[in-house]
Amino acid sequence: MADTKTWLGQPDKWARLKRIEALDMDKDWLEIGGLTSADFLSIIFPVPFAGFMTTFAAPRMSRILASTGELTNRVAKRAVDTILFSSTLHTHGFGTPEGRKAARKVNALHAQYDIHPDDFIAVGCDPLIFTLDLFDRYGWRDLLPKEREAQRLYYDRQARAFGSRKPLPKTEEEMRDFIDNYFETQLWYEPQNQEMAEKTLDWYVELAPRPLRGLFRKILLSTLDSRVVEACGLKASGPVDRAISHVAMKALASKDPVPDGRPDMLKDLVNSVYPDGYTIDDLGPKLKDPAPDGAACRTQTAA
Repeated sequence: MADTKTWLGQPDKWARLKRIEALDMDKDWLEIGGLTSADFLSIIFPVPFAGFMTTFAAPRMSRILASTGELTNRVAKRAVDTILFSSTLHTHGFGTPEGRKAARKVNALHAQYDIHPDDFIAVGCDPLIFTLDLFDRYGWRDLLPKEREAQRLYYDRQARAFGSRKPLPKTEEEMRDFIDNYFETQLWYEPQNQEMAEKTLDWYVELAPRPLRGLFRKILLSTLDSRVVEACGLKASGPVDRAISHVAMKALASKDPVPDGRPDMLKDLVNSVYPDGYTIDDLGPKLKDPAPDGAACRTQTAA
């Protein structure tokens, strides 16, 4: 007999949504966001990729990133580190020792460079809008208003925790207006954009099984804003590729909501870079003048 599928320990695929409906928006927005992501797990994979591409497409940011050499010489480490900084906040919370330590490390890294305030806002707004659009376009169910607001609150808190001096816009509509104007005025091609974009795209594509890599590349490029693709010097997807990608994403979405006990893809990815575990101090490039931050707590990712 096949194992009974469960969601939050219940044989009900709507269990996460029912839990979300019962939670208090003001107190439980972080849990709501995590439950929403879990309910759309099969189609969330383009989100971190799109975030990288946006930073490459904006020369004010790409010049800083290129100067570190991280995204030309150590793509896997840089990508995994970025995901781990965010997942630490999402998993442990902003007020926990782990969350505070991750935020301090990112703040220290950002403080070494002259980052424009609007770039912080863009890096917060873009993944939110991209995620909501992804779920709206391909998701197996509609999002509740409280789920949309929980996602906004998360990215606002993350932006502030990672060094933004200003909060994100207060509404989804205002965030959309901001990112649209940012894309129109701050994205253009420079050679370092393309170098980092191509290396990062190649790395992401190699994560897929070899027979699926061509399709995976099509999906990743087709989900991006055309202005980002152009500024990164990449070849824009044509109508056929976009149609193929749409069908593939809808097929992936049909697997949601993924039940309990799903494979931990993040753990496998982290183990490929940190087979012996990691500390927050291991993440990111070395600080030019690191400040003491107490004893490190090594995180083991191996089973």
